[in-house]
Amino acid sequence: MSAATRARRSVALVLAIAGVLAMVSLSRLRWRNPDAEAAELRLSWRIPAPSERSCRPPTEAELEGVLPHMRPSEVCTDEAIPYRLTVLLDGDTLRSGPVARAGGRIRAITVYERFVIAPGDHRITVGFAPETASAAEAVAMAMDADVAAAPGDVILVATDDTGRLGLSEGR
Repeated sequence: MSAATRARRSVALVLAIAGVLAMVSLSRLRWRNPDAEAAELRLSWRIPAPSERSCRPPTEAELEGVLPHMRPSEVCTDEAIPYRLTVLLDGDTLRSGPVARAGGRIRAITVYERFVIAPGDHRITVGFAPETASAAEAVAMAMDADVAAAPGDVILVATDDTGRLGLSEGR
């Protein structure tokens, strides 16, 4: 092995160790709000794209030119179910409106919202549900919790392992 190869391997090893040490040290940092005088409420979760499927028999025009063994017995379309997010802080509405989906097709719904809040004791109410009554089997989530927010704290509302909304507080 040449000296140049040994030098390259040594540099690569040192960089890899430095990268791992940097990652370990950064993972120990606490969530802090950049505004040291205020607290922050963050909502962050993602759910699979719920949709409503409707199927019908194909029309003659749709079957025209299709080989007999390739003809579908039914034609189905999926329509995205619209969702509404409502966030209340001590009974005051921070947000109430539809959740926009990213992309042109049916995609997962991703929620990421940030609100600057005053330090102190608060009651947080979050509702996330389909806007249409016909989507009864779609995922709906709600959370109602009391929190104590100190200056600089970040309160995170996210889904837990069971798919329910829960709180995480960082200091």
